[in-house]
Amino acid sequence: MRRVHGAFRVAWLRPGPWRKFRQRPNQRPKLKTPLACSVLNHYILKTLSTQMLSQTAIENITESALGGVSKTQLRSHLMTAFEITEKEANNILDSLGFAKKPNYINYFKHYNIDIPKGAEQIYFPCTKIYEYKNFLCPSDCYGLMDMADAKVRRSCVANPKDEALSTDYRTSWTADLEWQSSDFVNQIDIKIGRALNLNPFLGETIQIQRYKPGQYYKEHCDFFYPSTKEYGVYTEWMGQRTWTFMVYLNDVEEGGETYFKHLNLKIKPEQGKAVFWSNLYPFGLPNPKTMHEALPPISGDKYVITKWWRSWSLMP
Repeated sequence: MRRVHGAFRVAWLRPGPWRKFRQRPNQRPKLKTPLACSVLNHYILKTLSTQMLSQTAIENITESALGGVSKTQLRSHLMTAFEITEKEANNILDSLGFAKKPNYINYFKHYNIDIPKGAEQIYFPCTKIYEYKNFLCPSDCYGLMDMADAKVRRSCVANPKDEALSTDYRTSWTADLEWQSSDFVNQIDIKIGRALNLNPFLGETIQIQRYKPGQYYKEHCDFFYPSTKEYGVYTEWMGQRTWTFMVYLNDVEEGGETYFKHLNLKIKPEQGKAVFWSNLYPFGLPNPKTMHEALPPISGDKYVITKWWRSWSLMP
């Protein structure tokens, strides 16, 4: 799957080899039996042929889910690709052995993470937001930008069906950087996780955005409002978004700021600078003051990577 702000695009049915899910160096534990190769139970073997649901497909479904893909979208893709019913698709997904939503989530622990020494807090009442200059070196930034140019597609927005929906509310271009795609991306992903000292299985797949002059993303929040249909779709697996971690990959001469309207704060893109914030209050309710928008660059392109963190993991 390819992650976008509120939707994904199918990637696991495309032709060509797919790298097996493997232990992440110094970071990810080995998969337990329910998520390993023996996930096909008797029901699935009777329902689908091995050609329809191969080992590769199982690995891709697993990796997509662990990277933040919603159950709604995976179910939809299974129904379309294999011409099966919603119940059959649900049975497949339920057989994979993913963890269930915990009865209790310690949001206070998520809120009070250890902040890296190089970060400086931008002080606002009841809102945690930080800057970390030179978080990435120039060579890393250039390498990520080269990857973006080869992979980008139109950015999408969240919607109740988690479809690949592009509108004029968000006009940038997007690419996904799965940690298993290369050692380079893996090390970037690990570095972000270590900076926040968070369980790597709480993190979504890194997303990179490219803004050409005049392109933008209007005001939005990274969390999901509990009263909306999107909340039920996007938090069914992995829960609410807790932290956002963003890194600017290049300097922008004019425009391109990240604007927090309720804080009257504009952050200018600087190569390698990270900006990260808590999307929630300590007790777990969304913090509307984190609403922000990506203002259009006036001269030159703007590149940024973003990684979102969730409140619970699918790992059993």
